[in-house]
Amino acid sequence: MSLSSEIQEFRGMISRIVESLEDVNASSRKIPETVESELSRKFSSLSEGCDEVSSELRTAIEMLEGIKSRWG
Repeated sequence: MSLSSEIQEFRGMISRIVESLEDVNASSRKIPETVESELSRKFSSLSEGCDEVSSELRTAIEMLEGIKSRWG
């Protein structure tokens, strides 16, 4: 794989992470209007979203480390 294609793949991954974070952010903005009986589900959903972003970010870091080791 060329440097250019690896960078494109990395940038695509970062874009997906940003989109996921924007989804978490949008959902968190709705906390004040969430009825108390739904808060537990809302917090669980936010936690899952954060876990997903965390996993994606670790993958992106590993990808970047691989690019760095191959291309300097």
